[in-house]
Amino acid sequence: MEPDYYLRDLVADDWSKFNEIDKLIFPDEQMRESSFMSGLSGLKSLSVIAVHKDSKDFVGYYKIGVYGNEGHVMRIGVHPEHRRKGLGSHLLERSMHHLKNAGCKSYYLYVVEDNKAAIDLYKKQGYEVDKKSWQFIFPYKKLTKKPRGKIRHVEWGEIQMICLRFNLNPVLIQQYFGRENQHVLVFEVMGQQIGFTRFSPDFPGGMPFLLKDPSYAIDFVSHLKSYITNPEFDSIKTTFDNQERLVEYLQKEKIKVNYELLKMRRLAD
Repeated sequence: MEPDYYLRDLVADDWSKFNEIDKLIFPDEQMRESSFMSGLSGLKSLSVIAVHKDSKDFVGYYKIGVYGNEGHVMRIGVHPEHRRKGLGSHLLERSMHHLKNAGCKSYYLYVVEDNKAAIDLYKKQGYEVDKKSWQFIFPYKKLTKKPRGKIRHVEWGEIQMICLRFNLNPVLIQQYFGRENQHVLVFEVMGQQIGFTRFSPDFPGGMPFLLKDPSYAIDFVSHLKSYITNPEFDSIKTTFDNQERLVEYLQKEKIKVNYELLKMRRLAD
């Protein structure tokens, strides 16, 4: 049976309609307009919308990024009224098709741990759980006015060294440079680099958020607050993989867990 929708690339004029469907699919994690626009201009990213043939309504979408030979299915969603019709599977297949054509040897994505329907879909497509991830929310009232250490922007010439220190993909880090509202930051204490994050002040949040000494978590996040100009924000989010000691420390400090995530991965065919 021929589908009742077609796929096309998103464009800047789609923002208003896209925002409407995004609110329905991700009511707690809506994409901001600045992130939407920057994703359209990225050399290694692609945003695709599914459009109903008759009504021209948006019924689903996906967003991907290419980081060297790694592909990231950054976001995928289906309008609530169009679920369980095979659209989600089709969008995932098409996203992987684009990533494979871009030279990716493997693909990864994040999913909320209790989203069984999405996890089942990804497993059917060959994804396996790779890591456990967490997103924590730091309310401003938990931050300190005089944080220890200092924070600074990473320079282009030190990317390789930073990536070796924190086990990061240098191609991924390079693509954060020069993007609007993106800060690539290193946290130093007594001359030692103990933290790293890519910080988005319009989210606001840091991902990946890496810290070698969990006891400096509140200090690190307190420094990040200086990059935020929106007075409506009252908290900062951090997202990170496989840092159990950091999780234990934040729970002890009564920092709220927003999401427990699974990072899932599969090899290209």
